[in-house]
Amino acid sequence: MAASRWAAVGNCDLAPLERIRPAVHVGDLRVHTSGVAGDSPRTTPWEIDVRTMAVRSANGGTTPATAEADRAGILVDEDRVVVRTTALNEDAIYVAFNRSQGKLVYFTDLFLAPLILPALGLPVEVRPEGPQPRSDETALLHVNRVPFGAVQEGRRLRDGWTVRTTLADDPLRHLRRPGRTDALQAGEDQVGALQEQIRSVARDRPRDRFATLLSGGIDSGTVTLLAASERLALTPYSAGTPWGDEFDDAAELGDHLGLSVRRVELSEERILAAVPQAIRGLGVTEPEVVEVALTATALYDGTEIPRDEVLLTGYGSDLINAGLYRPFSTPEELIDQTITAIHQTRFTNELSSRLPLAYGREVHHPFWAWPVIEIALDTAPDCKVRDGREKFHLRQAMSRRVPHDIAWRRKIAVHHGGGLQRGVVKRLETDAPGVDRAAIYLACFRELVNLARDGSIDDWDPLQVYERGIADARR
Repeated sequence: MAASRWAAVGNCDLAPLERIRPAVHVGDLRVHTSGVAGDSPRTTPWEIDVRTMAVRSANGGTTPATAEADRAGILVDEDRVVVRTTALNEDAIYVAFNRSQGKLVYFTDLFLAPLILPALGLPVEVRPEGPQPRSDETALLHVNRVPFGAVQEGRRLRDGWTVRTTLADDPLRHLRRPGRTDALQAGEDQVGALQEQIRSVARDRPRDRFATLLSGGIDSGTVTLLAASERLALTPYSAGTPWGDEFDDAAELGDHLGLSVRRVELSEERILAAVPQAIRGLGVTEPEVVEVALTATALYDGTEIPRDEVLLTGYGSDLINAGLYRPFSTPEELIDQTITAIHQTRFTNELSSRLPLAYGREVHHPFWAWPVIEIALDTAPDCKVRDGREKFHLRQAMSRRVPHDIAWRRKIAVHHGGGLQRGVVKRLETDAPGVDRAAIYLACFRELVNLARDGSIDDWDPLQVYERGIADARR
């Protein structure tokens, strides 16, 4: 059973949350936390690192010290709260206002909203049409994400609370004219940046064990190879489904690296249980986003990968390396596809730490580190796609390190590998004939909202939620 880690900071009494987690009072602010590492410091200001869900002293800082290029943070002080999000907004911070009453709450878990909104005098309403794409709307009315790359400060003045938002320049705006035109060198540069990211994760952790999710494709294969080259205590895992697997492909790379790949067979029941679990962890209902998350969610909830193993994935490479490109006529079209794909993740939470943390997992996505993304966006389109092959630059670099057949293996998206998406869609069509799967996922979301309203944040049966979602969608 998941145990979500969350924080909520508001300037008003949040009685429903008080029943779950008593508040720490900081001036007019009330701070509720669950599963957050560290104790609230005795002196202010202090902050919550939203990626790791840990509390630390802010050392007199004026904005969250954790909010460099890759950290979001909430700073708590006697008369103010300061929230900073990252340029990519991997770990969303939500906000709800009742402006007429001067009430505001910042929180890290969307499913706290059913307990927070009534305390603000606002109704709990699911958007029937879903949120607007590429916007800070959520599936709940009256709740938005804090914008990406923002510093938002709520401050108590003499006549009440005021909120000011400062937006940073979007770095994606300046990466539309790539300068790396040598495919092999661009690939080598990206591999070098990935290596440094893995080193930074492993630094000062010589005794920790590591794991990778290995499909046998170039993305997870690159991460596995680089982790192995760092001589980490490493175990690769490959997941199969009732509809297929990539065990042989994963084993081929494992044999090349001298690593034994552990096979995990995911049952259909376990994958269906992952549907509401993924929606709960992500807070979104878009079918592609939910389905991409199903394999990892099912593995997080299982016991095959020990919880003390630090998990490394190849997620994010498809987005930055044109792994799922559509036909294009000009280089500018592929550049626009890539930047649009990255921009969309700012509203999907698909690379957030929230979901794995709920299962006690530490997970890193090396491809989604800004130095790696920056190199990818500085790589010319004809280096990424050549002769109909995606990720051409990365494959060229990896062909120096692994056999040709591994480096140039045909691309299979993570939710297509093992036939997962096809199998899930077929099962949904059987359980709810003629019902669009987006409606099923939204129905599961509504069921989770109802459970949260009654105080059941985590203690629910995922298969029951799935079955109730199916029944609701069919009605």
